[in-house]
Amino acid sequence: MSRYLGSSGQLRVLFVIVTMLLAVDRVAIAAIDAFDRMAALHIVDARKRTLAACHERGIELPPDFLAWIDGDPRLKASVYGCREDPLPVLLGLRSLEIDLGAETVRQDYPQLAIAFAITGSYAPPGGKASGWNDGDRGTLGDDLPDVSPRPPLMLACPGDPRVPVDTKDATRDLDALDHVINFLEDHPWVEVEVEAEEFPPLEYDDQGVAKPRGKAVKVRKMVSRGLVGADVIASAKLQDEFNASMVANGHPEIQIRCGDGVVHRKSTEAVKDKDVRASIKAAHDLFHDAYRAKGRMPQERDAAPTASESMAWFIRNDRHDFSGTDRVWPRFPLEAPWPILMMLVADDQPLREREEIWSRYRDQGEFRTYGEYIGGIAQQFDMQSARRVGPFSFSYGSIQMMWKDGGVCGTMGNIGARTHRICGVPASTAGQPGHCAIVVMEQDPATGRFRCRGGQYATGGDDVTTVHAGWNYDDVGGRRPMVFHQSVAWAVNHDAEAFVDAMVLRRAWDDLEAAPRARQCVRLMKATMDLNPFAMPLVDAAIAAAPDAMTAVEVLDTFEAGFEPYAAEEFDLYRRTVRALAHARMLALPSPSTPRENERLLEALDRQGCEDARLLARCWKDLGGDVFLEECRAAAVVYLDSPERTTVKRMSQRFAGTVRDWGRSVKTGRQREAWAESLLAEFAGHELLQIGRKTVVDPAFVALCGFAGRPVPGVAELEAAKASGAA
Repeated sequence: MSRYLGSSGQLRVLFVIVTMLLAVDRVAIAAIDAFDRMAALHIVDARKRTLAACHERGIELPPDFLAWIDGDPRLKASVYGCREDPLPVLLGLRSLEIDLGAETVRQDYPQLAIAFAITGSYAPPGGKASGWNDGDRGTLGDDLPDVSPRPPLMLACPGDPRVPVDTKDATRDLDALDHVINFLEDHPWVEVEVEAEEFPPLEYDDQGVAKPRGKAVKVRKMVSRGLVGADVIASAKLQDEFNASMVANGHPEIQIRCGDGVVHRKSTEAVKDKDVRASIKAAHDLFHDAYRAKGRMPQERDAAPTASESMAWFIRNDRHDFSGTDRVWPRFPLEAPWPILMMLVADDQPLREREEIWSRYRDQGEFRTYGEYIGGIAQQFDMQSARRVGPFSFSYGSIQMMWKDGGVCGTMGNIGARTHRICGVPASTAGQPGHCAIVVMEQDPATGRFRCRGGQYATGGDDVTTVHAGWNYDDVGGRRPMVFHQSVAWAVNHDAEAFVDAMVLRRAWDDLEAAPRARQCVRLMKATMDLNPFAMPLVDAAIAAAPDAMTAVEVLDTFEAGFEPYAAEEFDLYRRTVRALAHARMLALPSPSTPRENERLLEALDRQGCEDARLLARCWKDLGGDVFLEECRAAAVVYLDSPERTTVKRMSQRFAGTVRDWGRSVKTGRQREAWAESLLAEFAGHELLQIGRKTVVDPAFVALCGFAGRPVPGVAELEAAKASGAA
């Protein structure tokens, strides 16, 4: 197994004992700790069910393949223990072995292979990233990896798929799109300004030996090239020539009228006029259709590679000899524990797209993670594409097209994440409020520790970032906040084997009925903290099983007590996230049945530093009287008195969110207005914030004005009112 795996404990000893046996003595297992026993039996039962499913389908797996899995406790746990249905994982691993060879899968890159097999098991039926056979999964799960005998895979990256059509073929009747292409290709070349990299001219010493040459610099220069669709869309003169040509060739119905310079290669603004936009869209579609139909662009984007092709491609690159170059290689270890590699193997970029980017890095050291930022026009696909539509060897959706056409944050994030993955680094795009960023897995070469780091942030930090790659560690999948992916790195750093054990225990736990989960959720949290305190799949499961609010309080207290030895600023967001999950669970549960129980809950929430505005509002209201209003006013006073209010932008945004949650919890409009007016009284004279050099209206004040039905005054009006009050 990987050299990054941690030390083994009681659960590991158990797994070694259990997995060495094909027939398990359940009486002996019964004497072991309940959670350990439950996880061990889950693997045993899952293995039995999976092999029985193979037998039912007539699938025969080599005994040495099964023995290899059985002989490694962590491998066995990964294959049989981490998915409700392990069959796709088992067959996926075997499919990789058939294509790539036993030595590659079992000895050289087992962690990478497991990552591919588990990721493939999450793919939808016929999913392009899975590499499995297409077809309907149905109730029997028939859309499974192919394990039939076949020759070893010979990796081959596809070439340019375009087949140029002779648009002047005298043996057939030319159609309208033939004439579109002929107009463009027969037209005299045009002079255009381009940006290029040039090296300084060579200089020689007295002996005639060339002096060291400086680095390449970017220059603007005029070049001649053939006419393309974008040139016509940008020029009224060319549009007139084009229209006349189409009339002369028997197609007067095809006319382009896009104005002069409305959309061109330097455009940065979106087109506002709907009629002009419609004309430009029609022109773009015409040229795009012509280029595709006549073999000047691919008919469609290349197919995604199979899992075996993708793994073979990564391995080929990993083995490339970069000695004698200045390349950083490997940029990430492919023998890292499989949970760390999940972002990497989910890459479904076609091999031809990858190969071009990879070859640029391999041969020239080029590692571009940011393209041309073009502003508002990027929000209108047809307008953006019309600026540069021309013959091209790649389709829309490719990283090459993103480089050509440019874009805004989504394009930049995709360029960055895709380039990292092409060079073997797990990465993904990630969402922030109104923005797209990226996240990257990194390894410290000195310590071997991993971390998940964000990049291209604009509207906040890790706490407002949601990773687009699936969080495939709990048999559920789907997107999760950044901290979930960070917890994977921390869990592996803490103990990679224990993290796998935790995923197995999560699967076994999910198989229990709701009643025993409710009874044992506190014990599960204690076991989790002993096993791996960063194992979010188990932490989340323990919280979700709490049957009532006070039990959820106990679950969170158990977490906090167990996490105390690991308290550090690095993990603050993780702790706050677990706290938020617990408090969200309390909100989802019924309110305490008596005032005394409600008071106890509020005392616990205060001790735990609860920031869930909706939960606090419900508890305050349950106490009756003016408690809700008074607590809201007290919190507003604390906020307004905080020195960080005018220096930390996120603080005002968070409190504004709290205010909105409070306001939405007030049932009637009249009550809501009265509540808001009471809080607005606290803001009198404090409506403005000075964030850096900019004066802004406090967003919490804005929210209260909305609830009160007041118009929001501007900065100038508020400053004047403050000055007159002071006078």
